[in-house]
Amino acid sequence: MAKTVLTARQDGVQFFMNTESSSPESRSGKRYRLFKTDNFGRDKSGWVQIGSQAGQALIAITTDKERFEACMKAFAGKRAHQYHDRAVIRGTPGKWEGEAFPVRVTHSRDAAVLQKTPNLTRQE
Repeated sequence: MAKTVLTARQDGVQFFMNTESSSPESRSGKRYRLFKTDNFGRDKSGWVQIGSQAGQALIAITTDKERFEACMKAFAGKRAHQYHDRAVIRGTPGKWEGEAFPVRVTHSRDAAVLQKTPNLTRQE
């Protein structure tokens, strides 16, 4: 399970770094993903993978300004992966949830609205 270990924000731009589990056989230690958001979290710019040594160096920085600058430099030094909203890829949950596929847990703020929309694909 991912755990947020670092946050840095300045002027509407926020960086946060999550741990990423690695297989125990690789003995490679922890890996991290550094995410960047703009416009006070409304726009997701993407993410980059950070190695264990660079991640530990970012965590060790104590002042907010230096941490933000180091995150900016680490993010700019790699090619960012685009953020994809996985709920959009699969589609909105419908009344068929639980019949053909397992029930999906939705964590979005529009979950209550999506459950009340009529599903036109189900025929009775």
